[in-house]
Amino acid sequence: MRLAAAVVLGLSLSACAAVRQGNSNVDPSESPDPDPVASVTCDGPGFPLSVLDAPGGAENGTDAAADALRNHLATSDMEIDWLPDTGWKEAVRTDDLVVFIADALPGGEPSLVQVSVEHRDGSWRVGGWSGCSLQADVGPDLGRASFRVAPDVELTPEMTEIEVLVTERACNSGEDASGRIEKPVVTVGAESVTVVFAVRPRGGAQECPSNPETPYVLVLDEPLGDRVLLDGSDVPPRDATECADIAVCPP
Repeated sequence: MRLAAAVVLGLSLSACAAVRQGNSNVDPSESPDPDPVASVTCDGPGFPLSVLDAPGGAENGTDAAADALRNHLATSDMEIDWLPDTGWKEAVRTDDLVVFIADALPGGEPSLVQVSVEHRDGSWRVGGWSGCSLQADVGPDLGRASFRVAPDVELTPEMTEIEVLVTERACNSGEDASGRIEKPVVTVGAESVTVVFAVRPRGGAQECPSNPETPYVLVLDEPLGDRVLLDGSDVPPRDATECADIAVCPP
């Protein structure tokens, strides 16, 4: 897959979400878990996760951005033959950027694709297209981080403080994230507790060796109970007792 042009515009989305409380004794059929990650991103501007449930057909729109998308999809070019012709949804719209997403063609990986349409020099034109791997949106000023439960910790129902290991996703010259980890966003449901970590990026250019894990004590407002602890940095969230794909996880 080839990205025609980088999309580096961001939305002014808050990095802090409300903590939703739940009760481990609630019947999930009567009180379903809330969406653990309400805002997501394809490594660009954020958009509501609910966009994925919207009907497709944005390629049939009558505005200039939809015209640009439609013309792009009609192009006979091997570089875009992996983009579907139909089923597009509008995920992001600002004064100068519209991002469309769609399900990838059968067998495509990742399972979503995106096309960005930009307003430049008085007209709307396609600025880039790529696969879309959904991630939690932590806002334009913070960086995403994964975490796992420390390997010597056994989760128990009464726990409210849990030792975890946090890994910064962005390049950081092989340094840890000490002193830059923000208070995580915790979503509590009937069957799971989903946690999204973010870090304040270091200034300046950084090299990209693997980042080491950073110890952190996760504090919950109520006992974990029988719920599963999930890392919400990925979509769908990952079991936090397992190693993240970005992390180097020694035993």
